[in-house]
Amino acid sequence: MLTRKKKKSVTADLEKFLKDYNCDYSVEKEDNATIYNFEFQAARFVAAIRKQDDCVEVNFPTISSFPMGQLDLVRSKCNERNNGNILFKYSYTIDHTANKVDVHLSFFNNKFEPEDFAHELKAAFHFQREWYRDMDEAVAIARDNDTLDLESELYKHHREMFMLRRLELRHQLDSSAASIAVGTGALPLWQLLETVAPLPQSSLLFMTVNTVTGQQRLEDEQAIRAYDLRHALVEGNGKQARLVRDYAVLDLHYKQGHDEQPRMLTIALTAEGEDDHSIYTRVTVTQVPRNASRMRSLSNEARQPRSLSMLIALDRSDDKQRQQEFDYMWSDAQLKARNGEKDSLTDDQLLLGQVRVADVAYNLYWGQQMFHAERFYEAILYLENVYNSYREDFFEMKSEPRQVFMEAVYKLGFCYNELGLYKQAFYYLDLMASDGNIRHTMELVNAMANSKDLRLFSYTEGVMEEVRRNFSEEDEMPDNIRDFINFLRRRRGYAYIDFNQLDKAEEIFTRMLDEEDNADYAINELAYIKKLRQQRGEEEPTDENPHPDEGMASGPGECPF
Repeated sequence: MLTRKKKKSVTADLEKFLKDYNCDYSVEKEDNATIYNFEFQAARFVAAIRKQDDCVEVNFPTISSFPMGQLDLVRSKCNERNNGNILFKYSYTIDHTANKVDVHLSFFNNKFEPEDFAHELKAAFHFQREWYRDMDEAVAIARDNDTLDLESELYKHHREMFMLRRLELRHQLDSSAASIAVGTGALPLWQLLETVAPLPQSSLLFMTVNTVTGQQRLEDEQAIRAYDLRHALVEGNGKQARLVRDYAVLDLHYKQGHDEQPRMLTIALTAEGEDDHSIYTRVTVTQVPRNASRMRSLSNEARQPRSLSMLIALDRSDDKQRQQEFDYMWSDAQLKARNGEKDSLTDDQLLLGQVRVADVAYNLYWGQQMFHAERFYEAILYLENVYNSYREDFFEMKSEPRQVFMEAVYKLGFCYNELGLYKQAFYYLDLMASDGNIRHTMELVNAMANSKDLRLFSYTEGVMEEVRRNFSEEDEMPDNIRDFINFLRRRRGYAYIDFNQLDKAEEIFTRMLDEEDNADYAINELAYIKKLRQQRGEEEPTDENPHPDEGMASGPGECPF
């Protein structure tokens, strides 16, 4: 019959191990543990055997030290490594006297076996070397990004790249756009119309509000424009807000320009649940197509149904709290910038600290918060205020306000792109076309490809030609540039299909079949091309699945451009 190993036997086993490996050691008795300080291969370790326990807790103290100014960087790398390592855990302590941060490594040996214990001690040296190499790279990246808070900055970068990839549509995939807009104030209908469904030179005739309890008819244009979408399904504010109906359908009738025939916009509002913080509503805006005529063929935009879906929410929090949060963050950013502590600020905080006007800073802060939370509609409402505040002074701007302005421009284009409003996106993104930033270029290309813009072909060819001049040999090309070129090739192939240039598209995607990073996307598009040829009678139909894979490839790979 097996029996549980007693603490004294673990103690005896550990002491025998230390003697067998010629380790110098000392023993300290504490109330709840026995502590062993020992040397193994010229490095100092501390092992603890606690009362009522049969395992050995080992600490490899101070595997490295860093200046206090790199605390954020050390913290982020400890978190990153702890997420990927089951046995060994990283921690740090602050030495206030020496003004430095000490990093430690620890592990548990749950069932003491001499060979396993020796192996674990040797593995500690391996992870110490990995830590040195990893931190050297992290410090270099931090200098390039002008920030030591890599945990925050890398997360934002990866989120933004993910969103860019998501907008790289594939044919026959769902391309509906959604965003979350959270706020406490009213969201009037006119604001929604101006942002996502502009009706130039229009007069609003009347609107019906259809709910399960009946129908309401609004004929006053001001009342129609002021209709509050946040409260269409909700009564009350703050903590007293409650959901009172599950849906409402708004039918807005209007005349546009000199057209005598009225048009209709349908806005469907459906309850999307609630939590302690917010009550959510899905807003789906659909513009009813016009009847065909000599002036409006089937390919005319007015004949095409257009729909947009997003989430909005009534926030149960207090507007005062939002103001207090902004006041603190703005003051903190300005103070640190004045005191020469820019290394401790994120890119967003650096921008915020450069703004001197309170209203502009408020809109910039909340616009950035909404953007990173993917609340794209609400981000537009804030960021357009920033854009309008700076636009007229653009040519007299110094470098700092120009940087704020251009960041607002980029994020506005990004938000409109996410909502599927590509013309509005191009309006902003075209301003960034020549700044050399890969993220900005990718977003502009997405807007052109997804809106069937003919300028895509000449623009992407120009970008790729510039890459050829800078990297004559493919082996010299960095991974991020190779990934960027692959993205441009996929977007060109996608656009060729939209313009019925199937042979050119097929040639591009056939070359990609042997490229790991492009193969999944190419298989999907080649299947779509085959389906189009079958519909035209160019090929015999088959039972093959035209959607072999919903995945989307990304990352570095070969680039025969």
